[in-house]
Amino acid sequence: MDDRRTLFLAGFVGASLSYIFNVLAFTGTFDVFRWVVFVALYVGFTYGFDRFIGWQTGSA
Repeated sequence: MDDRRTLFLAGFVGASLSYIFNVLAFTGTFDVFRWVVFVALYVGFTYGFDRFIGWQTGSA
């Protein structure tokens, strides 16, 4: 894997674990549908910001 993909995967794992632990700590329940929505939004925003930064720096 290249460095960028490794960083994206590490960021996803960290954000996902943080979301799960916070939801369990504050609500006591875990809803898979809400987690899937979080994953979709996280991936969408991460991809969007990556494309935006690439466009601004001229590296995309």
